[in-house]
Amino acid sequence: MAGLYAIVGSMERARLMLAAGVPYLQLRFKERPLAPHREEVRGWMSGHPATRVIINDDLDEAVACGAWGVHLGQEDLARYPLETIRNAPLAVGISTHSDAEIERALACLPTLLGFGPIFATGSKDVAHAPQGLARLREVVASQRLPIVAIGGIGEDNLEAVAATGVALVAMIPPGAPAHARGRGGADGATGGARPRIRGRRLTGP
Repeated sequence: MAGLYAIVGSMERARLMLAAGVPYLQLRFKERPLAPHREEVRGWMSGHPATRVIINDDLDEAVACGAWGVHLGQEDLARYPLETIRNAPLAVGISTHSDAEIERALACLPTLLGFGPIFATGSKDVAHAPQGLARLREVVASQRLPIVAIGGIGEDNLEAVAATGVALVAMIPPGAPAHARGRGGADGATGGARPRIRGRRLTGP
């Protein structure tokens, strides 16, 4: 069964998701810095052990926050040396939209691969055409890493996406600000401990 990977763009939304006990929570703060909230976020690791907290785009901030992981877009890969990503002391997810981008991401030894957009998202800055369920199914079947399905996923198509065998389904909670839907990060299985990473594959609970 696919796990939920929720994405939020504000601390208020993040706190609501934590209270709800979502298994994966990505913080995508495009317009406001996360640094002023660093200590609170660090406290979530022990205060909400059922939720794995992931920081969008910023590897350094993710490490500073003590987050479970970081999610990087393709454009973020150029910001860090390859060995820095490979040796990061936390889980690494990378967005992909094509076979070429998947190969580029795999060279970084990620923990998770985001793939999408699966459906049209309505976002003005998404540069990639919808991939569709058939293509998602192909990617899931061809990869050993957990795949996070990204883009345009809601209650009306959630079951169809989960039926592809995808590990995680990325969703933006209703009412989330528009910038949470931006390009690069994921659009929504359990356990709060840091992963045991071997070859960057997730072997923990």
